[in-house]
This record gives sequence, C-alpha cells and structure tokens, in this order.
Amino acid sequence: MDTSSIPHEHIIEEKYMNRFFQVLKSGIDRTRTAISVIFLSVSDIREQKEEEVTVFLEKKIRLSDVLCKLEAPFQWCLILSQSGEEEACAFLNRLFSNESFREDFSFSASVVEIGNSYAEFEKVVEKGRTSLDVALQSGAGHIEYVKDFKKKNLVHIKVSILEENDILRNVIQTSLEDLKIDGFQLEIRTFQDGYDFLNSNWYLSSHPHVMIMNDILPRKNGLEVLHTVRHLPNNKKFIVFMMTQRNSEEDMVYAYESGVDQYLVKPFSLRLFEAQIKRVFERFWS
Repeated sequence: MDTSSIPHEHIIEEKYMNRFFQVLKSGIDRTRTAISVIFLSVSDIREQKEEEVTVFLEKKIRLSDVLCKLEAPFQWCLILSQSGEEEACAFLNRLFSNESFREDFSFSASVVEIGNSYAEFEKVVEKGRTSLDVALQSGAGHIEYVKDFKKKNLVHIKVSILEENDILRNVIQTSLEDLKIDGFQLEIRTFQDGYDFLNSNWYLSSHPHVMIMNDILPRKNGLEVLHTVRHLPNNKKFIVFMMTQRNSEEDMVYAYESGVDQYLVKPFSLRLFEAQIKRVFERFWS
C-alpha cells in the first residue's frame, strides 16, 4: 500500500516537541503520574517502508500521546502521557510482538521516565538518544532505560492534629514525624481546640491537608470543624480522620455521611493508624 500521501493527524514536527513536552510535564505534580519519552529506531528495512512504520505507530498511540518522526532516518520519538516506565515497556512489547511487522522490522528503543516538573527537554533528548544508540548496538528488540529523571518532586502536605489530651496529641505527632514516606514532606501543627483551628489561617491554603481530630473538643467539636471545612470551595484537599469513643453503627454512618474519610475508635492501634495514613498517601498522592 502506498502510504506516502496519507495525512498524519497525530504527528508533530520535531521542532515542536519541546512545547508538547512542557504541556504534558506540567501535569506531573498535580496528578503525581509520570510521563515517558520513548526514542524508537527501526533497522534492516527498505527505505520505502519508513512511512509505513509511521502509519503503524500513529495507529497504536492514544489521543493523549504525542508522536514525532525525527529528522534522523528510521527514528521516532513518542511521549506517553500519564505513563511510567512500566507502561512504556508494555507498549513497546506490544509493538515488538506484532505479527504483521515482526518479520519485516527490527525495533530497538530507549525509555526515559519523567517523574518531576524540572526535567529539561534538551537533557531528556540527549540522554534518550545516547541510550538508543546503546540499544541499537545491543541487538534487535533491546530496550534501554534512562533513570536520571524518575525522582518525583516532594509533595508538601499539611497535617493538623486536633486533640485536647496532651499525651495523645504528642503521641500522634511523634508517630507522624517518625513515619518514612518517600516523596512527601509533612508540616505538622497541633491544636487543643476546634475553635483555635478555625481561627487560624493554617487551613485556608490550597495545600493537601490531613486532619486527625477528636470528635469531642472544647468550644468547637470535631463535627463542627468537619462541617466547616466540608463547605469550603476546595474541601476535597482535606482528608479527615475522626477519633472517637462512639462505636455504634449509627454514629459511624453519620460521621461518614458528614465527610469523614477514616473512623478511629478509641483506644486504637497506633500501628494500624500509621498503616492507614500510609495508605491514604499512596491512594491520593502517589
């Protein structure tokens, strides 16, 4: 089939790759999801088949991905949105195992995972092309991986502990300070009362915010505080742990319906609490 005249709706010129890279990279901090840049080469093929490979790749990418035919012969660059190294590898394995192309084409590739917003496109290209050369020298079907840009930006999380009891408040604070959670930096403040918390400016920023609070507090109790924060425009930033001695089904249902994310019945296991905290971080910000 003659594919030379087929228009390519999803392929951009090499000179515009940096612009698309910046757009996709800007969402990494918000979504906590990496992107991957793939440098792909095909060898041992006839020149007239280069366009056929381009058409093949264009059909395989998603609408959210970017494909570029590089100026170098038989080389392409793909940017896969919201896809880390593992997803990029699976994508390439599907390409390499395609029956209709395996006999005619010999693929080699390098994969660069971008896990942070400060990676520079020029350095990504430099590392990716160098690794592609290594992959080509290593033989057909070989994939090289670049690790230089995988490290994620630190996510700053605010943590508020609302508890009247000094001992319990200090125990929870110490437990959180001792937690080892890669990629996160916790900024912890404690409050003896819900009134003090609501009269501070601490909870009004846009930062993700974990709240651990007792349901019974002087002046403003936990449910009143919960009602206030759940009516803020950006209330989804709050993850609320409610500590209580009430363990009836009705009390739990009411708390969850009011906006509680985790319900801790006193006395609760500190190890279980730490596991729940880690799970929350993995679920919402990893």
